[in-house]
Amino acid sequence: MGNLQKHSSSVKMQPTTSTMKEETERLAKKIVEAYKEIRPERRLLVAVAGPPGSGKSTLAYPLADKVNALVLQHPVSHPAVVVDDQERIAAAGQGAGEADEVCVCVGLDGWHYPREELDTFEDPVDAHWRRGAAFTFNLPSYLTFIQQLRLPLIPCPPIGIPYPTFDHALKDPRPSPTPITPRHRIIIIEGLYTLLSKDGWRQCAEMMDLRIFVDVDPEEARQRVIRRNFEAGIVDNLEKCAERVDAVDMKNADEVRRYMVTPTDVIMSVHEVALEHVNGS
Repeated sequence: MGNLQKHSSSVKMQPTTSTMKEETERLAKKIVEAYKEIRPERRLLVAVAGPPGSGKSTLAYPLADKVNALVLQHPVSHPAVVVDDQERIAAAGQGAGEADEVCVCVGLDGWHYPREELDTFEDPVDAHWRRGAAFTFNLPSYLTFIQQLRLPLIPCPPIGIPYPTFDHALKDPRPSPTPITPRHRIIIIEGLYTLLSKDGWRQCAEMMDLRIFVDVDPEEARQRVIRRNFEAGIVDNLEKCAERVDAVDMKNADEVRRYMVTPTDVIMSVHEVALEHVNGS
């Protein structure tokens, strides 16, 4: 568990095409079965990683809904919403934090360093330009969060664990309105580096019980991210946006593919409505 892996096409896999809904249902059942096996003082931690534009959030947030529905045996009242179907972006429903939910999804983007903190970096221009690279995330804070999730729930007092979310309007992190509570026994964490095997990140990845990697055709991802970043106003013209995606996002994509803690499941995102299940059971 947790070995450094260079994930490449040399691995022999026979994918079978399935829809996002089918993959969500399959993974939800797998998570619930794993949850049934853990001791009552433990949480089940699930990582969903992948390159930019692969559809991590589009998988992870509905997956949390499906897990809750299976465990609670009723549909969730405020399901995840697809923010942008073409770009495969999803987010928690507006009523997230329901009284009986067991599973919650947390986005790694909340650990972006704020822009004012990037101003203090040795090369602030480079830090802003490369925002999204691993060094622009607050790894010590993220590691502390994962370690807190790993603390036993019994006999520890029932306290909430705060965490940040990313406000796309502000383009900076902000505190989540609701903390992780003792009733949250299944935590899905989605983000670029949740399976990164480099120093510090590896320690976080190795604390995960299930590790899902969502891959995508590089050119498909490139086009998605160019459109996404341009529409978000990250860069003010399309040519400059493509330049930044090639210099930053595609470089990050190569890093997360090349250096990862071994996943339990690899899913290939083939287009907007279907995925390929590559391995895992």
